[in-house]
Amino acid sequence: MDREPPDGRFALADLGAALLGNPAVARMIAHHALLYADLADPVALLRGEGGPTRLARYWPYAGRPAPDGLEAESVAPYGGLMAASQALIAADVAEAYPLQRHRQILDVGGGEGAFLTAVAPCAPAARLALFDLPAVAARAAARLEEAGLGHRAACHGGSFHRDPLPRGSDCATLVRVLHDHDDGPALALLRAIHDALPPGGTLLVAEPMAGTRGAEPVGDAYFGFYLLAMGSGRPRTAAEIGALLREAGFRAIAERRTRRPLLVRLIRARRI
Repeated sequence: MDREPPDGRFALADLGAALLGNPAVARMIAHHALLYADLADPVALLRGEGGPTRLARYWPYAGRPAPDGLEAESVAPYGGLMAASQALIAADVAEAYPLQRHRQILDVGGGEGAFLTAVAPCAPAARLALFDLPAVAARAAARLEEAGLGHRAACHGGSFHRDPLPRGSDCATLVRVLHDHDDGPALALLRAIHDALPPGGTLLVAEPMAGTRGAEPVGDAYFGFYLLAMGSGRPRTAAEIGALLREAGFRAIAERRTRRPLLVRLIRARRI
């Protein structure tokens, strides 16, 4: 909360100063006006009677039969938001898992390349690959080139709901992607990643999860309503994600402790 000094000026208190110093959080807060509008009649939302939601329009890939046909102007708003917010969790993932042990990292649904850009210094010898919708992958290629990573990065465009994923990577990452999808599409995506990885390849699933001790209002209630308004996906516990991974063929499934589980938890799985 702001406070008013005796001379009539306003100064930022601790929370205000923290927001000013973190543009990513400010952008996340600003876009929640869409969620609040969708929650104006929560009963209608729960019953599916509210019609098209504002969040569904904001995330245009959600529930679309052919999202790979989206144009650049359609993906720019959410792509920019995701790029700004990925930095909040990339450091936590890199701290929790030694990415430097891999020769090539494929970020599936990698958006504009913010995660790969952030973790690239942690794996300086690794090649970088990204797969996302064509319009998004084009924006990622430009971002990675601007960051001086173009020589070690390749961006592939397509829809992971029907196109094969690029091969050649021994590590794949899903960063805040799985919970955007219902169980059927989520399982199909995990199977596609399993097929693309070599024996011994690693998959990292990084996202907020339901059932996180002390964060149940965020992991369960908030993400439950958010994804309901978005029109796709649901928050899952670590055990539910592990069950999907096993069904997709992965083994050696284990959680790696992260510094801020409220923001992101991390599950590692391997193709045996």
